[in-house]
Order: sequence, then C-alpha cells, then structure tokens
Amino acid sequence: MSRSSRFRRARALALAYVALTALAGLIAGAQGSSLAEVLVFWLSQPGLNVLYVFVLMPLTVAFGDFGGGGGEPGAVGSALAGGLGAAVNVLLVRGAVCFLHRVAADLPVCRKRRTPLG
Repeated sequence: MSRSSRFRRARALALAYVALTALAGLIAGAQGSSLAEVLVFWLSQPGLNVLYVFVLMPLTVAFGDFGGGGGEPGAVGSALAGGLGAAVNVLLVRGAVCFLHRVAADLPVCRKRRTPLG
C-alpha cells in the first residue's frame, strides 16, 4: 500500500468520524434523547474536555459569562460540541502518530551512537 493512499484513507476516516459525530449530536439534540447525547459526549472525549479547558474557560474568564446557559444545549449546540470535540480528537491522534514516527525514525541513529560502558 502506498503512502499517499494510506494518508487518503486516514483523512477520509477522520472526516467521516467528525461528520458522523456532528450528525449524531444534531440528531440527539433534536430528539432530546439523553442516551444518544451521552453517546455523543463519550464519542467526542477527550477532545471536548480540551476545548472546554483551553478555549471556553479562558474566553469566559476574559469576557465574562454572557448568561443564557440555562440547561439544554439544543440540536445545534450538541452538533457543534460533538463535531469540534471529534475534530480535536483527530488532531490529538495525528500529533501522537507524528511523534511516534519521529521517535521511530531516530531510534536507529541513537542505537548507532550508543557506546558500550566500561
């Protein structure tokens, strides 16, 4: 399998994951099903937590709470939260894979440089 076809498949899989998670959030929010919302919540973890901690909390501290946070997020809010959480998950996995590729590329060089003790 060529490298470009692996990248295309990975991109297609990542795009499908983000789109399906956003669609599931839209459907769960429209139906008001708590079980489906829990499923979307778990599908978008830990990316959703990263968004809350590093984006939404600092914005709330900087600009204050605009109110309106009275409970249910609605269909669009659930779709947005699920989709953005899934997108952050894709970026986290991509970063981990790139890191592992770099480490694997450096291992042979490090083994050559290693000198025996003694």
